[in-house]
Amino acid sequence: MKKLLLPIIITVLLVGCKNEDEELHFEEFFIEEVSETACNSEEENCAFISIHTPLAKPVGPRSKTINQNIEEHVLGLVDYQEMQNIGSLEELAQRFIDDYEASAEEFKEYNIPWEASVEGRIVYQSAELISLEYKVGLFTGGAHGYTSVSFLNLNPETGEVFSNKDLFTAGFNNYAEKLFRKRNNIPEDGPINSTGFFFEEDKFQLPKNIGFLKNKVILRYNPYEVASYAEGGIQLEIPLEEVEEFIKIL
Repeated sequence: MKKLLLPIIITVLLVGCKNEDEELHFEEFFIEEVSETACNSEEENCAFISIHTPLAKPVGPRSKTINQNIEEHVLGLVDYQEMQNIGSLEELAQRFIDDYEASAEEFKEYNIPWEASVEGRIVYQSAELISLEYKVGLFTGGAHGYTSVSFLNLNPETGEVFSNKDLFTAGFNNYAEKLFRKRNNIPEDGPINSTGFFFEEDKFQLPKNIGFLKNKVILRYNPYEVASYAEGGIQLEIPLEEVEEFIKIL
């Protein structure tokens, strides 16, 4: 038996854009689902999933594209072997609980509740860029859970996702490498992996997740990306004024 809290929608943000007459409204979407299978609420050991993310109000094709990209991003964050062919955030929440309950029934001796939490927020917004940050915690058994921080950068005019190449000139990679070496005590003339990192082919690469705040740019390497789990997330925060020359869109 399951308890399902219906999605809560609250309008929180307006962004004016050029290619639609109506302003772009962002709303807070929240959904939580809890399993009562093998659940003792007094011991707080019930399996649960919660998803909190901004979504654009459906006023046109652009909003639809934005929401599709946001939902695809969130679906990719709650990523484990059973999560396939899921088309919505509601379906994601339901599938997570269903998979837990099936696992709890099949392996009763390993009754460890699963947990998933996705917290998303807009950390930067302008006529040129919408940057969202997502904090994720995921546990589906094993020695430890997994936490991550990710960013999603969207074009407000089209709703499409910006890639690193869309956002930065080629010179930003060299600048970021110098900064990374300095912050992590890696000799300038030595291999990038000489102190224990594992960049592919021993060549520095920008992280998958780069976010924008009002006054700084965040470079985020999550666990396992370039270092072991024990190292945790590796994050560089760069004042925006120091890298403005490398940014194409601002």
